[in-house]
Amino acid sequence: MNQDFASHDPAARDLLRAAASAFAEERRQLLAEQRGHRRDALVDQAIGVIMARSACASAQALAQLAAVAQRSRRPLAEVAADVVAEASGRAVEQPDRSDTLRQRPEIAGLDRAADGDGLARGLAAAALGFSHPTGVAIGLLDDDGAVTIVGAHGFSARGIRRWRRVPPAVDSLINRALRAGRPVWTDAMAQDPPPPLGEPAGADRFQTRVAVPVRLGRAVLGAVELAWPAEARLDARAQREVEAVVRSVGPSLLRTLGPEVPAGPGSAGGVNGVNASSASSVDAEGDSAWQDLLDLLDQPAFTLRGDPTEPVAVGTFQVIAGNRQAAELMTPLPTDGSMAATVPWLTAADLPDRLAAVVRTGAAARLAVQTGALGVDSLTAIRVGLGTVVVVCHRVDVEASAADGLLERLARFGTWRWDVDGDRVAWSAEALRIVDAPGLGDSAGIDRPPYTVHPDDLDAERRFVKTLTVERRPAEAEFRILHYGGEPTRVRVAAEPVQGDGAAASPTAPAPGSVVGVVQDVTEWRRAETGLEVARVQLAAQRSRADAERQLASALQQAVVPSAARNQPLRSGVQIAARYRPASASAGVGGDWYSVFPLRDDKLLLAIGDVAGHGLPAASAMADLHHGLRGMALAETRPGRLLTLLNELVEAMPQFTIASACVLLWDPATRLLTWGNAGHPAPLRTRGGVSVPLDDRFGPMLGADPRAVYEDSEAVVASGDVLLLYTDGLVERRRVGDDETTAHLLEQTRNPDADLDRYADRLLEGARSDTDDDVCVLAVRFE
Repeated sequence: MNQDFASHDPAARDLLRAAASAFAEERRQLLAEQRGHRRDALVDQAIGVIMARSACASAQALAQLAAVAQRSRRPLAEVAADVVAEASGRAVEQPDRSDTLRQRPEIAGLDRAADGDGLARGLAAAALGFSHPTGVAIGLLDDDGAVTIVGAHGFSARGIRRWRRVPPAVDSLINRALRAGRPVWTDAMAQDPPPPLGEPAGADRFQTRVAVPVRLGRAVLGAVELAWPAEARLDARAQREVEAVVRSVGPSLLRTLGPEVPAGPGSAGGVNGVNASSASSVDAEGDSAWQDLLDLLDQPAFTLRGDPTEPVAVGTFQVIAGNRQAAELMTPLPTDGSMAATVPWLTAADLPDRLAAVVRTGAAARLAVQTGALGVDSLTAIRVGLGTVVVVCHRVDVEASAADGLLERLARFGTWRWDVDGDRVAWSAEALRIVDAPGLGDSAGIDRPPYTVHPDDLDAERRFVKTLTVERRPAEAEFRILHYGGEPTRVRVAAEPVQGDGAAASPTAPAPGSVVGVVQDVTEWRRAETGLEVARVQLAAQRSRADAERQLASALQQAVVPSAARNQPLRSGVQIAARYRPASASAGVGGDWYSVFPLRDDKLLLAIGDVAGHGLPAASAMADLHHGLRGMALAETRPGRLLTLLNELVEAMPQFTIASACVLLWDPATRLLTWGNAGHPAPLRTRGGVSVPLDDRFGPMLGADPRAVYEDSEAVVASGDVLLLYTDGLVERRRVGDDETTAHLLEQTRNPDADLDRYADRLLEGARSDTDDDVCVLAVRFE
């Protein structure tokens, strides 16, 4: 229930709302990413199973999986789940009779239900008419495991509102069925049956009841609970028929309620007689709290809500909830849900101005009304939140004090009235409880404050009293109250001076006859504000650290691996072009690198590598490999031996690192190209319009085997040959095999451009990769 505990500083309110919105948005994004990752992982596992069974490539396995999904008209992820379940030894759920049953007219007609309650009525009267159930409740499963009751028929309306959201830890028949994954029955012979929906524990436990999970494919949407009289007996055949009918309502449930879970039952038809237009605003925030409060009252009562910054426009406030007793006081078919249209008698005389004072000051008021045949002679208006007022109507023979006290306890605030002439203050019971002085109650009031103000807040209390008594205008204040042996309580007080006849005082009027006010305990809310502020500061600091780390990693990578080969050697007989394309901002800084290092005797060392991961750790490991290779090459030039030394370097790094690398040595005197490969994509050699990979010998990735020894491979290079070194970011695609992506790259490299820079740019522009990874490309032409 929204209550008036928010800060009165607009800037502070905006900060709190921004922090809460940021937390909620990050949680939604995290959940969406987790669901997408789980779905992709499931499809990848199924592709692996099909590849192992059929000895085919990943692209063929994906095609087989897609063909099965198309033929069966089922989602790809659902078919993948069946494949993985079968491979793991779990039984795959056999299809039920849902498709056949949905062709029946009485079941097909469920698609025409307007809301959850209509769907429940259709189940009871038509689809399950053969078994004559007395109660139907439909629950949807939320992401946190709780069940939201979205439609009901035959159960107590008040009880259903109390059970509107069923946490997973609550013992209920629906939760038992969802945990078991199958229908669960209970009757008079069952031991320890759970309480039925809508009833307290111990009531009607021995009804014949069943809860059946509802699915759409393999996805569990929720469950349906059915109830019959205690004397009802359903044989095994009737039970199987009931279970089959309920299982078939999954598509109807989605068509009726859409992909979003509604706020609760009754959202389309209004709440206890309040029209749908006036109830719609409550559905967006959850009307069950207001309805639970109003249903506890025997007197007619309803809740108004409007813009708290425009209390003078109280006539435009919306009627958002009302109990059954209030229905006879309202217009049956109003043009809208405003107070003026729904309860027009509340706009007579000075009532709007009096209600505006309640909205503005928060002080409860007892107002006299003339409703004629409606039989109401007064009402109590109490503000229970920013722009929210509960109105309790009193008939001629009804005492309002009990209702006032109940509303104060539920809203967690108390009222007081100060008789300025007699210098006595009358405190309500709830107000005395808030200031921790329950034993000081006196109908005539007391002549001293029932609390001790914290010394640091005495000035705030004095200004509050001065504004009321000297300046004779409404005032608000917040201060701490001391308790013996305990922590101080932070309270908010608001009051307004009134004349003897109840009219508001003005600066030109005589001294007020009394002051009416309200007191609220805001201790926990202020703690929550402090916690949110601390969390916001910590989040900002964490983001700042992440930004600084990202900038450092980017600077380190640019220093080691420039976007173009500015360290191109001045060597005759060799043309070199290099390109580096960074990863997307969401993926972070990657660990791809390349190196072109001239050696003595006109030899040339070429290298390319890829460190697994992103961010500063990957960039640091990449820099270590790059500089380590250059240092080692001064003493050792054999590529295989260099890779063995790099592997030892990776093993000595402080954190676990996996990397791939390919090192090549070009000797122009013998035109011999020598290379070693540590788990990296093979270089491509293009000669005479044909491109082939150089993949004679492969070793494990660096860091995978501390005792790995890498061998050299050799090939003679002809004049005009073009060599292409690249990282996997150039060709890697989700759910596409390496054979297909490599074949596309071989086709692209068949005819290198005369200008190698243009050639490198063309390869980057024509890349089909979709992983947002960084890419290195190193092209070499031998003359």
